[in-house]
Amino acid sequence: MPSFAELLITYMNRGAMNNAELAKRIQVRRDILLEWITDDVSLPLERDEVLRCAIQLNLNSEERDELLLAAKFEPVGISQPVSPSLPISFTSMHSSPFVIGPPITEPHQFFGREYILKRIFDVWKYTPLQHIAIVGLKRSGKTSLLHYLRRIIDTPMDKLRLKQRNDWLVPGYQWVFIDFQDPRMCYQESLLRHILIELDMPVPEPSDLVSFMEIVDNYLEIPTLILLDEIGAGLASPDLDEQFWWGMRSLGSNHAGGRIGFLFTAHQAPEDILVNDDKPSPFFNIFGHVLNLGPLTEAEALELIMSSPQAFENQDIKWILAQSGRWPALLQILCHSRLTALEEGRYDNAWQTEGLRRMKPYSYLFEQAL
Repeated sequence: MPSFAELLITYMNRGAMNNAELAKRIQVRRDILLEWITDDVSLPLERDEVLRCAIQLNLNSEERDELLLAAKFEPVGISQPVSPSLPISFTSMHSSPFVIGPPITEPHQFFGREYILKRIFDVWKYTPLQHIAIVGLKRSGKTSLLHYLRRIIDTPMDKLRLKQRNDWLVPGYQWVFIDFQDPRMCYQESLLRHILIELDMPVPEPSDLVSFMEIVDNYLEIPTLILLDEIGAGLASPDLDEQFWWGMRSLGSNHAGGRIGFLFTAHQAPEDILVNDDKPSPFFNIFGHVLNLGPLTEAEALELIMSSPQAFENQDIKWILAQSGRWPALLQILCHSRLTALEEGRYDNAWQTEGLRRMKPYSYLFEQAL
């Protein structure tokens, strides 16, 4: 009888599903799934995990039972039901029309930045991959942009707005998102492990810089884009030392045949980032493309406003455009205030007062020009 690993690999190949996608769908960590398919001794700990695999891989009843048996669980019908106890499914929930606070993660909720997107994707159409810096004030939309970059290419058209593009690049790129505000990303070992796991590469023990560079040299074949969000927090980490940043520079300059491209976000341009004496800035010398995030264009801001499930009156639209300065975060706040008032049947101007109050912490967006 084939092993669990052999069966799972067979069914994944048949369904053209990679490790990352299956791990996401069955809600297990990617390194755990990688153990299942690379080590015949490693098996799922819970029967529900096998059932979720069977559902996501569209197995018939015979294949499902064979997979269960290979994982040392009884097949369906003998003692346990088929339905796995899945946690709440966010796919069954409706998206909020306007998002305030967290970054935009769903491509269909991202608006504008057409010029910036064209500049970025035009650079990444060719090899060697070049490196890009995105400079913007706090709440200017940097993190939302990174989420959009890494998801839009693989998002099917039926999940997007009418005329929204997903053909910026040919399919096949790999993406790694690193949030330096996550404390785990400020330690070399956990950061390097994260990158290797995201790329479905072997994870050495320990995951030091030398082993990491050797793994990348030996295994990286696919164009790979590494997105570094809020790099200032990474620079402030004592564990990400001078040698680490020299290594990242070398990775982006001399390794993997030009198949690695970096993009970082920061509040300052590379030449203006202040680095203390024990952290020189050779890494930033490779960033030849610097793009600034400002307000949306009027057409882009109008598209966001017009996405409301309830139409706004023209006078309200003009007021929102003027008061927001067309900054995405402020547009979201004012549109949310207006929509909430309409849904509650309130037709006075209290929504404007509320919106301005909620905008107050972000007044610096109007005070500092990029």
